Amino acid sequence: MADIGSRRVDLEQMHPLITEKLTAGGEVIFTSAGTSMLPTLRDRRDQVCIVAPPARLKKHDLPFYQRDSGQYVLHRIVKVNSDGTYTLRGDHQFVNERGIRPDQIIGIVKGFWRGGRYISCDSLLYRLYCRVWWLLYPARYVVLRGRGAVSRLLRAFH
Repeated sequence: MADIGSRRVDLEQMHPLITEKLTAGGEVIFTSAGTSMLPTLRDRRDQVCIVAPPARLKKHDLPFYQRDSGQYVLHRIVKVNSDGTYTLRGDHQFVNERGIRPDQIIGIVKGFWRGGRYISCDSLLYRLYCRVWWLLYPARYVVLRGRGAVSRLLRAFH
């Protein structure tokens, strides 16, 4: 589902129109949904601008793609694989999704609106944020996994 204006629409129904618009060099803007890209994108609060993907994506790009299951996803590239596929992961997740093929990628995020302010994915500050967020991954993993373990332990004693 995506929010278009004040309407919610099924992305499966919109897929042909999105592809047509991107192929013609246009942009598609929609409200992101889900928590997998926190803190970068907030659930149903931030909008993304999608454009046609270049021939080859790079690390830290944000492709909008369709899984083989049919689910539509927007995650960050954490590795460009030698076989031409990509490894992706949501900013708020700890499991990599390997083997995403170029034919699954519908578009790429050019920028997004957060709190009414447009942030370009090409800006120096945004690129720095991506690198710092990537470097902090091991620490974030330990802290969040540890927090979950403590929470489960406390619930066991109550």
